[in-house]
Amino acid sequence: MKFNLLSTCLVLVTIFGFSCSDDDSIVPPSNGNSTITGQLKFLDNTPAANARIELSSNTSGRFIYDTCDVNGYFFFESLYKDNYTLTFRSTSYDIYTSYVSVIVDDNQNVTQDVFIRFNMLDDFSTKIFNDSVFFIKMQPDGARIGSNYDLINNLSGYYRSGGLDSISLSTDVYLVPASLNWNNPGVDLTPAYIQSNFQLLFSIDEEPVINGRHEVRISDSSNIQKMFSNPSNGFAFVLKDTIANKINIPCVDFSNNDFGLRIIYK
Repeated sequence: MKFNLLSTCLVLVTIFGFSCSDDDSIVPPSNGNSTITGQLKFLDNTPAANARIELSSNTSGRFIYDTCDVNGYFFFESLYKDNYTLTFRSTSYDIYTSYVSVIVDDNQNVTQDVFIRFNMLDDFSTKIFNDSVFFIKMQPDGARIGSNYDLINNLSGYYRSGGLDSISLSTDVYLVPASLNWNNPGVDLTPAYIQSNFQLLFSIDEEPVINGRHEVRISDSSNIQKMFSNPSNGFAFVLKDTIANKINIPCVDFSNNDFGLRIIYK
């Protein structure tokens, strides 16, 4: 999957599944004297325009909607003292649903922003060279996290095999030299060659395999930041498991649909 940065409200509405229409089933709030205002935005602090925000009462379960303006701002008024939840939902499978709890007292004007969190660090391109080596370039801009790496608990990659197999996601991760041409490297990209000529960044060890479900986790904050650093010529992943005889590109889920890494937030 290739993700391009969005620059217009119309594209935001189309791609993310933001809804701007009213729902006749919404129960209007009773007339109180408090308000909630805030901004819907990505983790890199850019606003999400024309998206719909839900406000629900944790006491009664009643809910209303507001549509953000072109700068991502929303506003709820005439609210009674209560515990509320602000919710942003998207029909896009690569965005988490966001929930934010808000406590409102009588005659209070509360400001509370809501952040959109993408759930994957997607690949831009990949190339398998042999059973032990593949190259990958990521799309960190598509995740829209800015420099907020401290919000990430880990990056996880998955692969579901057919049961007994000899593949592994355990790899050493190297920086591909900027001068190397992916399509015509001019050398045999064996593990031995890469180990001698590429810069080693870090290693990933596979979690215990259960029923053909392979998983790796990148938890160290410095390694997470390296994966988001977007080096110009990408990363080289080299098989490190001496038992397995074939490497596999990690996917964002166990359906093996999309190369990349799942973003797990704290």
